[in-house]
Formats: sequence, C-alpha cells, structure tokens
Amino acid sequence: MTAAADRRCDRVTPLVCEGDHTAMGAAQGRAYRDALRSLDRALMELAGASGSDRGAGRVPTGAWRMLVPAVGGVARRVMARDLLRHYPRQYDRMAGIARAARVPLSWLFVGPGIELALNRVSYVVPPAACTAVAVTGARARRGEPMIAKNFDYPDAARDAYLVRVSRPTRRGLAASIDVTAAPLPGAHEGINEHGLAIAYNYGHFSGRSGARVSITNLVQEVLEHCRTVDDAIEHVRRRPRAGSAIWMVADAAGHIAAVEIAPDAVAVRRGEALAQANHALSDEMRPRDIPHDAVLSRWNPKAVRGRRVHASSESRSDRAHALLADCGTASADDLKAMLADHGPAGEGDDYTICRHGPYHRTTSSVVLYPQRRTMEIMFGAPCEATYSLVAL
Repeated sequence: MTAAADRRCDRVTPLVCEGDHTAMGAAQGRAYRDALRSLDRALMELAGASGSDRGAGRVPTGAWRMLVPAVGGVARRVMARDLLRHYPRQYDRMAGIARAARVPLSWLFVGPGIELALNRVSYVVPPAACTAVAVTGARARRGEPMIAKNFDYPDAARDAYLVRVSRPTRRGLAASIDVTAAPLPGAHEGINEHGLAIAYNYGHFSGRSGARVSITNLVQEVLEHCRTVDDAIEHVRRRPRAGSAIWMVADAAGHIAAVEIAPDAVAVRRGEALAQANHALSDEMRPRDIPHDAVLSRWNPKAVRGRRVHASSESRSDRAHALLADCGTASADDLKAMLADHGPAGEGDDYTICRHGPYHRTTSSVVLYPQRRTMEIMFGAPCEATYSLVAL
C-alpha cells in the first residue's frame, strides 16, 4: 500500500521498504511507477500553479515532455558523481527506484536539482518555505520532546508525497519513518529506531559546496547512522554537501536543537523551546543569509514579485515564538494548534504559519515523537485535514 496524497487529504498509509538500498528503492519505484512516469505533467502543473504571467501555460505540451529529460540530464551530469562517491547507498536507492519504475535514472535527478536551486542564495524563485517548533521534555506536558513542522510548497506537489518505513538489512543502519516524495531517495522529515527525529526547513546561506549533493540525502544518512542530537550535528559537520538548510532535531533523551546548515558551516541554537522558519537566527549564520531588505526579482511569479524575500519567514517566525512563549508547557494539541494558526486576525494568508499564499501553501504537516518512535502526519493544510499516526 502507498501513501500517495490525493487532494482530499485521505489517511496516510506508509510504504514499507526493506532490504538493501537497491531493494528499498525498487519497492518505492514499483509503488509510484505512475507518478514517476508522469513527471512532465507534474512539472507543467507546478508551473501553472505558480501564478506566473510569463507564458508557462502557453508552452506546448511536447516541450514540457522534453523538459524532464533535459533538466534531468543536466542535473545527473552535475550531481551523480558526487552522490555516488560520498553517498553511495542513496545512489543505490535512486537506481532501484528508476529501475523498478522503468524510467531513466536521469529523471530522478530533477528533484534534487530543484532542491539545490531552491536552497541557494537567489532572488529568481520564491524561497521554499517551512515553519517548525520544538520543545524539550521539560517544556512538554507529558514530559517528552516533540517537533512540529509545516512544509509549504505549491499545492500540485502533493501528488508525489509519501511516507515510507525504511528497514535496511545492512548491519549497523537504523530503521526509520521517512516523509519524502516519490522520486527521492532521501527525506524531508524522519524519525529512526533510536528516537532521533529531524525536520528539514529550507535555508538560503552562502558558502562553498563540498559536494553537489542535496540535503534530503544527508537527512536520510543521518537517520541511518545517528542516535542523538549531538551525533547528528557532528555527522553534518563532517559530511560534504551543497545547498543550505535549517534542521530541527530532537532525540529520545529529551534534547532539541535548531541546526542552521550552510554548504561549509554549521551553527547551532539550543533551548527548551525553539522555533524556526526560513531565515538565520544565529549570529554565525546571519552574515551568510539573504539580506533582509532584498526583494524578489521580476523573474518571480507576478503575485509575489517585488516582495521582501524574508517577509513571510519573519512573520511566521515571530508568530511561532510568540505562541511558544504564551503556551508554557506544551501538549501535542498545542503544537498542532500552532501549525494550524492563522494569525491574530484568524485569516490564513501568505504570512501565517498555516500558509495560504498565491504561490506557497501548507501542503504537509507533521508532529514527531522521539521517545515513542512515532509521528502524526497529514498531507494538506492543518486547518483542513486530520493527522494519521505512523509508528515503527
């Protein structure tokens, strides 16, 4: 059974993948063959969902069908060697997906290529968006750490979302629950059998890349290898990567951290209650971030063109910090209410945590419970859908 997300926000059922990485990829490729063979239509819909007035809707269908092979071919030439060299098991999983789905391997590099583009310092595309909050056991009503996160993206992307349970048979690698998308070997969120949980927000920090490898692959590797927050931070410091990210990390011992990741640097914030959107809050990473007075260029969709790049991120971050301060010790329901928050006016828009913007909207919401090795997950906006419980 699969966890495909239809637009009705139905119950999420995880896809179980077991074996070596090639076999786990094959299970994913078989289950999502139709979605993977329709990537051209998905890209066309994403372009249409953007609200752009630059004529995407008038591009002939045949041209869109050539786009995936063209973009995938370029991305594979740029990224494949580094992925195979530094993250060979993730490369094997990708190869298994492609083989079982009967699509060219290059097609699966489109997603990681877009991820790298979204994570760089740029004014050409609206920065991808997420909001995350976390509490330690000391700040939680049940005495357990929790992470809660919204993932904001164009709504058309939901058709490829999935939850999988990865059970690698190689000795020393941990099983995990992964929130990801059909073409990806890596993950955006996850929790492993040791109780290490990660939620990945997009970040946009300058730095020199150690390898052209997207952050989702690093998330998956950390879930396979690490047990604690400190383990995860040290692993990230050592591993080459491209792009940027802001991770919220928690472990079964009750520790949490916000980890701001540049291509060649890491900054860590700690506390009993943390919130993060898509801009740097640490003194170390602020100089690497997009300037706060920067505006989105004319190459962006008309609906967001000319806005300050960080305007939504700042609004969502300020609101999340205020809600955390007001709630005292937090329950899971408190965190879910934060994810569904429409601001003081009660009207969801491009600046609220539950986001309803002209380009981005909240398309996935997750609450991670490290001590229970479980998550609650929905594909949709938390003001509209209900959560499904997934356990290892």
